[in-house]
Order: sequence, then structure tokens, then C-alpha cells
Amino acid sequence: MAMEVEVSGTGLNFPFLQPVRRRFEPDSLFFEAGSIERQLLAKQVTLDITDEEKQQIQSMEDWGSSEIYCPIVGCGVHLQSLEDFEDHYTARHMASCSVCSQVYPTSHLLSIHVSEAHDSFFQAKVARGYAMYECLVEGCDAKLKSYKNRQQHLVDKHKFPTSFEFFKKSRPSKKHRQKTQRKQAMHNTEDASTAMQVDQENIDSLVSAVSRLSTSESPSSISFGRRHTRGLTFVPRAVQKEKRPGQSSEQPKR
Repeated sequence: MAMEVEVSGTGLNFPFLQPVRRRFEPDSLFFEAGSIERQLLAKQVTLDITDEEKQQIQSMEDWGSSEIYCPIVGCGVHLQSLEDFEDHYTARHMASCSVCSQVYPTSHLLSIHVSEAHDSFFQAKVARGYAMYECLVEGCDAKLKSYKNRQQHLVDKHKFPTSFEFFKKSRPSKKHRQKTQRKQAMHNTEDASTAMQVDQENIDSLVSAVSRLSTSESPSSISFGRRHTRGLTFVPRAVQKEKRPGQSSEQPKR
């Protein structure tokens, strides 16, 4: 508001002030003095901050420039900013199954997966013939009795590709495959060592049993008929080997 001096037309020649509205631009010279004062005040406030406040500001700047690690157990992805972390969390952990770690683009698909893959009540209802398989498209209320019927519904009604599969078998990671191979190799090695140990024990028991055999337990001769008739004489093999072809042996008297 500004004041202008006007002269009365009544003949009294008595001046008086009348208010007049005026508009100034933000960069007008009218505000120059106030702008300078505001800048000085802002600088003064900046200079008056304490050391603790300076450390807090510095730590905030350092944290903003450092890498961010995903806090989800088993993930640990390195991210450059909070925006990257939000995108990563939305894409990888927002609709993630807590049982099998499968990730889906929407919570609707995650809910269907949990019901069909990890809910025994759902399987019991399907076994009784209830239509439990929901359509994957949000807004479609169709429910079908089997997985194949839903696949056909998606292809015919919603133009899904024929190769689409909702339940995809997840391929194990390289680390998981290596761990499985190591366990299998250790199991095979233990089986082989156990089999060799059993075979060795069998051989040792057989050798000990043979060594316990004595030739004295078998009769030296067997006679048939009358007592004065000489029978067949059994000679152990060890004794036979000791004899040479040129040596003579006793002939039984007739």
C-alpha cells in the first residue's frame, strides 16, 4: 500500500493522504534491502551451528554417498542409492514366497502360488472336485477345477502363449549344485569304503576258519566189510606234496 497526496476540491486547500494499491515484482528494488538482510541472517545461522550438528550433517552426507546393502537374509545386494534399493526391494522381495523364495511380479500371483503350492486345504478341496484354480488375470473371477483347464482358459480367453507355465521348476544355483555333488561324492566314498571293509572282514573270517581246520579230525582210512581188509587210505595233500615222484611208498600187504 502507498500513500498519495491529494488536494481537496472544497477550497480549503487542506492536503490529505489517500491509500493506493501498488504491486512490485520479486526482484524489484523495493525488496533489495530486505533480501540483503535475509542473506546475512542465513549466513549467520549457518555459522552458528555446533560441532555436533556439523558431524551429523557430515555423517548424513557420507551415508548418502556410500553403498547400501540389502538387509534381507540371503540377499546382500550392493546398491548405490535409496532409489535403487526401493526398486530392488519391489522387484525381488515385495512379492517373494517365504517358503520357497519364489518371486512374483504382483501380490495377487504370490497369493495364488502360496495357496496352490503350500496349502494342504487347497489340495484337499481340489481332490474333492471343487473349482479352486483362480485365473491369473486380476479382475477375472473365473475358477477352474484343474491346472490344465486354467491353462486352456488363459490361452483362449486372455490370449496367453501356449508355452506359458505358472509353475516353473526353479533351476538350482551353481553353489547348490556343487554342494549336492560334494555330498553325493562323500556318500559314494563312504559306501565304497564300507563295502571294502565288509569284504575284508569276510576274507579274514574265511582264512581264520580254514586255518582252524585240522587233518586229525578226518580219519586216516576207511574200511568196508571185514576188519582184516585194508581200506582206502587218505593222505593229506600237504604230505603228498612233500613226496617226490622217485620216492617209494609202503604198499599194503595182501
